Amino acid sequence: MDEKQKKSAPAGRPRSRKAWEAVMTATLNLLKTTGYKNLTMERIAKEAGVGKPTLYRWWPGVPFIVMEALKLQAETEIALPDTGRLKSDVLQYMRQTFRTLADGSDEIVCSLMAEAQFNPEFAAAFRETFISSRRAALIRLLQRGAERGELPENADLELVADLCYGPMWYRLLNRHAALEEPFADSLVSYLFD
Repeated sequence: MDEKQKKSAPAGRPRSRKAWEAVMTATLNLLKTTGYKNLTMERIAKEAGVGKPTLYRWWPGVPFIVMEALKLQAETEIALPDTGRLKSDVLQYMRQTFRTLADGSDEIVCSLMAEAQFNPEFAAAFRETFISSRRAALIRLLQRGAERGELPENADLELVADLCYGPMWYRLLNRHAALEEPFADSLVSYLFD
């Protein structure tokens, strides 16, 4: 191994796919049964059947594991529709997003957002890992629509993504109204009609 390869190689042993999957499954199960507030590294390790040192070798703490588990869940449950029309693609995507949040992920996501306000290391990871991946998915839908001529040539796709996600985050964090399908329908109609 040359000097360049040594520098790019990850430190320590690589993650075992089987152990990683067990941790993700255990974390999602524990979130449903005990909630985010009661989640500990010890509980996750025991439920996953791995040693606590393994968890600490891979993640700095519980919020990082939860974030990775929620990202996996979102990638699994929130598909990128391709109906051939931008408005219907975004509508399906937003409905799926709202449904996933309403099915119990809302409080967990709010807890992670709160954690991000006080933990700069986690805030950076949350933004780069979770938020960016969800924005990238929505922007892929918007790019497809732009390529079909359904958005102006000079459309700011980052701004359009903010306009989609902003109201969702506002309702999610403020809890003044529910994230329901009629809200997704209205939001998408306002943006794309």
